[in-house]
Parts: sequence; structure tokens; C-alpha cells
Amino acid sequence: MGLWLTFWAGLSSVQAQELAVLDMTKVEKTTPTALPMQGINPSGNTLAVNNQYFVKNGEPWYPLMGEIHYNRVNPQDWESALLKMKSGGLGIVATYIFWNEHETQKGKWDWEKGRNLRRFVELCSKHGLYVWLRIGPWSHGEQLHGGHPDWINSMKGKRSNDPTYLAEASRFFQQIGEQTSGLYFKNGGPIIGVQLENEYASGQAEHISTLKKMALSSKIEPVYWSVTANTVFDDTKVEVIPLQGGYPYRGWEKGGGKATKDFLYGNDQWIMTDALGKVYYDTKRFPKGMCEQGCGSQVTYANRFVVEPYIVEAHLQNQIGRGMNMMGYYMFHGGTQSPGLKEPGCPENYDFQAPISEFGYLRPSYKYLKILHHFANDFGKELVQMKVVEAPNPLHDELNTEQVRYIGRVKNNQGFVFFCNAQVRVPMPDKQVALQVKLSHETINFPKFTLKGQTSPILPFNLNLNGILVKYALAQPFAKVENEGNLMVFFQKLKGVEPQVALDRTTIKEMKSAGWSFRKEGDLDVVSSPKASVIELKNGEGKRVTLVFLTRTEAENAWRVNLNGKQALVLSEADMVVKNNEIALLQLKLPTFVFKIYPANTLALETLKKKTESTVWDNYTVGVPQKQPALSIKKLATNNIEIGSAEAFPAYINDVFVKVDYRGGQAEMWQGEKLKTDHLFNGTPWLLGLKNYLPYGPLSVRLADWNNNITGISVELANNIKKTGPSFNAIEVMPQYKTSVRIKP
Repeated sequence: MGLWLTFWAGLSSVQAQELAVLDMTKVEKTTPTALPMQGINPSGNTLAVNNQYFVKNGEPWYPLMGEIHYNRVNPQDWESALLKMKSGGLGIVATYIFWNEHETQKGKWDWEKGRNLRRFVELCSKHGLYVWLRIGPWSHGEQLHGGHPDWINSMKGKRSNDPTYLAEASRFFQQIGEQTSGLYFKNGGPIIGVQLENEYASGQAEHISTLKKMALSSKIEPVYWSVTANTVFDDTKVEVIPLQGGYPYRGWEKGGGKATKDFLYGNDQWIMTDALGKVYYDTKRFPKGMCEQGCGSQVTYANRFVVEPYIVEAHLQNQIGRGMNMMGYYMFHGGTQSPGLKEPGCPENYDFQAPISEFGYLRPSYKYLKILHHFANDFGKELVQMKVVEAPNPLHDELNTEQVRYIGRVKNNQGFVFFCNAQVRVPMPDKQVALQVKLSHETINFPKFTLKGQTSPILPFNLNLNGILVKYALAQPFAKVENEGNLMVFFQKLKGVEPQVALDRTTIKEMKSAGWSFRKEGDLDVVSSPKASVIELKNGEGKRVTLVFLTRTEAENAWRVNLNGKQALVLSEADMVVKNNEIALLQLKLPTFVFKIYPANTLALETLKKKTESTVWDNYTVGVPQKQPALSIKKLATNNIEIGSAEAFPAYINDVFVKVDYRGGQAEMWQGEKLKTDHLFNGTPWLLGLKNYLPYGPLSVRLADWNNNITGISVELANNIKKTGPSFNAIEVMPQYKTSVRIKP
């Protein structure tokens, strides 16, 4: 078992061609061992887990989970936030329950309005989302005292089995049990998991066991129990699952950190540094999964940086490639700190540069991650069973930009090869690569291709699609859509690479490949094309298998839907959510919405006429009135503007965003004498959503002076700001239009 590298010299390209060889002939076969965590709901659905992967309804499952803190999001936005998370491909919602958020004074509990945990969980259930509660009692999450109330924070025996602390924590757990009564999986509810404590590396293992007993006695009864992987616990009891964390950008380090080893397909169990990298358990006892996969990071007063979406994508791809069989993000949806409850030294915003911003705006990272989410959802059943094939001499130098970084996953001679030509803080050059996969009964040679810099593609081999065998593809598997036994498989074209597919001729009854070049290689039919996008096949039973090749832009704008029992893929540059057999579309500045539905003649819309251009998709266009919101923007001073509005937004405007392009140490948004939120300058504009604020009066945006302690900003820009003082460069008002179309029953 192993992966070895050989270099081919003397090529005319600037980069020598690298022969990447994956030797999968000696992959160890192991039988999964069930863990004592399983459940069944009243509908007969089941959940379980073994030491390799999670299981749903008896089948291997790749769970995708995203963090959102209900107390940090306006409750009127909870439903739309959850729908956006679901549209992004997530199936589980994770959230902290901060103790000091609810016990505001000793013995006085508040579970109303923005603290209404029960309503939040019920909304998750309404939209088919599972829930994973992080109940502490100590949580951190940049909350004051880590979520402990003041009198608990001053207690000497906190975070231990001290009887006084346990008695207080038991009251908190009992409150959670009451608020979540009847909402667990066994009751037909959405709560499937609970995390105890958080990053408990310096405590006692017995404390975790005690907390679990306390939670159970408080009627907190999930299927799965977890801890963060840098927690001390008794792994021989197998009573909790350790879940890991890793951040490509690190807000706690100067300038957001340097180049990291997170992009080397390493086998470390907790991709962090120093003490956080310790492992306190036998890794073979548990499945590998993440609870804090960093898809953003918090900017601090001292440390400024910009999260690049291609880095977030490459970081996730590295985790999947190196064997992570569950993905949980921190944070997937940003928010705003509760007044008076933020950790000292933290900003008012909890935006985190997350895929979904503090104001509900979808950042580019959302669409980059969605590409891999579709892959995990549609190919995850096979993927989680695949073993990792690593290099015997893996790359250890994160600054090495010449050597190709790659890894494989395989089972029964089929699998995927993961390439990473991206590295945080370091630009990566293009590389010429030839790939050879050695299997027990054959060797598969991929054609040479250009591995573009700042990309992280996945290539399949021996991919079985309803009996039709794809021996290899120079394209990334993206999603599957199946209706009445007919399968459509979508691939993403690689940047700068002509798609090429090798098909086992013996598994094909019929093929239509208009516009594709065709050649025979032994028992293989090899097709390639720089422009064509569809290959129509029939298997031995006469059922259709259609291969559709999307550009990168199309893949980013693809939305996986299931309506009226029919599966489809919708392409639209607009943001999209699905609710009650209704497709809702949101779009900045543009009142005309254009979208395509794959496959054609699958979903009939109620009021729109379709334009069918091929047998593959239907085209639709719908528009709403164009309107520039009547905002008043007054300059009160060089570093202060006032934003107001005398009119309500019409129904077809979801929100009004103001893009504030400024220079300064930070910007703050005030309403009267109340500081609502802020933005720490990192070189990018602040995109403010106004719908939750303007109905209550005008807003003031105030800029602060530069602070010499700020890191991560170029010296030239910092000096310019110090010289000129804080100032506004430009203010742009951008309406976010919305429309919706219903699917005919």
C-alpha cells in the first residue's frame, strides 16, 4: 500500500511533468465495528454509527453539518437562514446553548424571542434538518466566560466533578431537557446529537462521563454523543465520539496565520498547533469526523485577513481526501453578539467571514463549498467505505510548491483521487500531471493534464453508474439526479482541461455523443470535447444514463432540489431556496431572474412558460419591477454617515444592502445610542443588510482611527490610512430582489 512519485524530465513546459502513481494493490480490508449509539424514530427510520462511518436507514452516510447560533441571528430570519443552509447541501444544524444567555440572573431563566431554543429546533424539524446541540456547560464560542454565568465563572470547582458545580450544571441541563422535550429522534424530532463540554484538554476524563449521566437524567436523549477531539475522556467506554477541528485562517494568530500543513493530506488527528494537536484516544475506535471545520474565521482587533473561497474549498477537499467521514463547520452562518455577552476583546459582530454572512448574504465560499457538498451527498455512500491510500513519504513542507499533492480513496478497485494545488498564503503554479492507478487486476493510466494553480480537483476511476462503468474521467464528479430509474450524472469541468471520459464498452448498449471526439482503446470507448456537454448512454437493461459536463461557473450556480418526489438540478446565478414545493430566488441589483432546470420536462412551473433548447434542460425567465430604494444618506462628518428611509420595502425586495467602501481601523453601526454591530477593516468593503434596522429609525455608520497594533494589512495601506485619517471611498445602495415560482402538483 502506498503512493510513490517519479519525475519525468526534459519536457518543454516550464513545470516538468510529474507521474503520480497510486498503488492500491495492498489496501487493508477491515470490518466496521458498531458503536453503542443507535436509534429509531416512530416512522421506522434508523440511525447508527460504527468505528468507520455513520449509518442512516441501514446504509453508509456522509453527514454534513453547519454551525449557526440562534441567539446571534434575528429570530425573524431563522427560517430563511435554515433554508439557505439546507440549499447549500447541509443536513444537520449545530448550535451552542450558552448558559449565561438563558440564566440571566441566578434562578431567572429566559427562553423567549431570540432565545427560544424550542422554536428554533422546531423550525429545523419543519424543513427536514437534523440538529446537533452543543450543551456545554462550558462552551466558549467567544461568549462571555465561555457561556458560564458570572457566579459560575467565579467558582473554584468549575468544569470539574466538584459537587457544587455539578449541582448548578444539573439545573442548566434540566432546563435544556424541558425545552427540548419530545424533540429527539426517538420521538420523531430532529435532535440526533449532543456535544458535551468543549476543548476539555486539561480536565479529568471522569467529568465527561458524569456530564453524560447528568444529561440523560435530564431527559436529554440523542442518538449520538460527541466531544471535541482535544478533550480528555475515557475512550474505552466508547460513550462519546471525538470530532476534530481545523482552520485554514486563524484569527487568534498574527495577521490570521501563516502557511499551514492543512493542505498536505496529513494524517494528524486535530489539525492545529502545539497543545491543541494532542490526541487523547485510540483513533481506530471511532469514525473520523469534524465538528469545527473552518469555513471562515473571526477577524480580531489585532489580526486582520481576508478568507479566500478557493482556500476554504481546498481545505475541505483535503479533509475528505484524508478520510474525514463527517463534516461539521464553524461557523456556516454568521451573526451578531448578544449585547453585554461577548468575550472581552472581541468585536460586536460574529460574522466570521462565514459562507452566510451576519446579514444573510451568501458569500462566494458558500457556492464553492456547495460543489463538494453535492459530491458528498450523492457519492458519500460509496465514499465513506473507501480506505485512504497515503504516500509512504508524504510531503511535510507546506512551502513546497513544486511537488504534486495528492491522495486516494478506494474500495473494491473503485474510488477517487484528490489533488490539491492550493495553499493558504502561498500562490501555487500550474503543473503538468500524469496519473497512474495500480489496482489488483489492472492499471489505469489517465491522460496527462494541467493541474491549474489554486484548484483542488477530484478524479474518479471505475465509477459504476447504474451498471455503466466509467474507467476514468478528466472531470470532477458533481451530483446525481435519478427519476424512474433513469440517471443523470453531472461532472464539473476542470479549469483549462478538456473533458475526457473512458467508458467500458462491454457495459454500454447504446451511446449518443454528438460533438464529442471518439476513439477506441482496447475495450474502452474514449470520448473528449472542448465544447460538447452531454453524453447519452443506455445500459444493458435499456435505462438511460446521461453524463452532463458543467463549467465551473455553472457548477457554482447549481442547486440540488427534490420537489414533488422528483429530483432535479437548477442552474441560476441567483441565490435559491426551496420551501413547500416553491422555488424562491434572491438576487442583488438585477430584477430579472434566469434559471434552467435539469432534466427537461421534469418539473412543471405554475405561471411560467418554458423554453426548451434541448432534451437536457428547460429554460425559464421571470422578472420583478426594478426599483431603487429611496434611502437618504447624509454625510455628518468625514468619518460619519447617516442612513435612513421614509418608505417600506415592496414585497419583491427582500432586503436592501449598502456597500460601504471605507478606510479606517473599523466601522460601527449605531442606532440612536445603541451600538448594533461593527466591521473590523481588512481591506474589503462592508456589506450591510438594513431590513432589520431601518424600521426602527435611522442608522449611523461611524469610522474609527487606525491602531498601530493591527496586523495583516499592508504597510503602504496602513500608512495611507494613518496619513489621511478614516474616510469613506464610496457608498452603493443595492436592492436584493426576490421572486418565487411554484411547482405544479
